[in-house]
Amino acid sequence: MSRTRNNTSLPRFSALPKTYGALCRLHMPRTIHDGIELEAATEIIDLMAGHKLTKDQEDYLATLADLVAVYEENHIAPLPKLKPHDFLAAHLDNIGMSATAWGKLIGIDRSTASRLLRGERKLNTDHIRKTSEALHIDAGLMI
Repeated sequence: MSRTRNNTSLPRFSALPKTYGALCRLHMPRTIHDGIELEAATEIIDLMAGHKLTKDQEDYLATLADLVAVYEENHIAPLPKLKPHDFLAAHLDNIGMSATAWGKLIGIDRSTASRLLRGERKLNTDHIRKTSEALHIDAGLMI
């Protein structure tokens, strides 16, 4: 079993219970009151995310996600909206894509890509559309 930061034990995904009741015995879904409870819920969400789930596991995961969302909406300040070029530069850095690779992906040269990512030029609708399609991100984040 792996250890979480809050010192509770979580099994590997393959050892997680398959039924809602058994999952509740592992961690009872309930209103989240503090950062420790938030961390416990998000660790389980992270453990389950991306796997093929039973119907009960899907319901349990959705319940935990709803509880986390409510807590975050009420207790965590939203991140400031980034300027389009700052968002795109941060996203490319996060996925390990260079300005040159991004430029090739959307059909622009390295120099233009660099100027766009520094905010020296504005992204046009063609840049936004191609980037959104190629990287599967919401075009609204680049407007």
